[in-house]
Amino acid sequence: MNRAIALQRILSNKVIKYSYMVDVRRVVGLDLAYAGDIAIAVAALLSYPDLTLKEYVVVKGRVEVPYIPGLLAFREAPLMLKAYDKLGSAADLILVDGHGLTHPRGFGIASHIGLVLDTPSIGVAKRMLYGSIVRGLDGSEYIAVGKDIYGIVYKSQGRDLYVSIGHKVSIEVLKNILPRLFKSHYLPEPTYIADAISKKYRRA
Repeated sequence: MNRAIALQRILSNKVIKYSYMVDVRRVVGLDLAYAGDIAIAVAALLSYPDLTLKEYVVVKGRVEVPYIPGLLAFREAPLMLKAYDKLGSAADLILVDGHGLTHPRGFGIASHIGLVLDTPSIGVAKRMLYGSIVRGLDGSEYIAVGKDIYGIVYKSQGRDLYVSIGHKVSIEVLKNILPRLFKSHYLPEPTYIADAISKKYRRA
């Protein structure tokens, strides 16, 4: 556990907090569900901006790492990365079910995956993990870690989502692209589809 924490602190310094997104055409949603001690990871590839599902991959595997708050990436990222690697196309942007920079060591699962794949990434979570909520001059609610703004509290169908920078995405770009990632669901379309597929396979 101590080695994992130390590694997160080292790798967090490698996360890029400004945008590298250019000409986004492919967006991938990553999600993972459990059936006992078996994990079901899904990578769903969507075209952008129409958000049409083009391909998905499901990978199952036994979970060996216990759940420890703040160390979710070591439990879930390996299978998510396997699912992503099996896709026929690389993503221009990855949405991960989890947190990015809004993490005690600035290295949540969205940052972990983004850094490993060297691809812009965003974390989308249903609950707050770390930081404080501040209101901007534009009236929006942001997630601050110290003096830095690393996320947005996004209102979706009357509920809050906690969306954070993962890697190679600035807060300005995050705020601009986020509304364009939704269709008619509470979650952004890429993670909504990945979540729906993972639950389907969990029930099978």
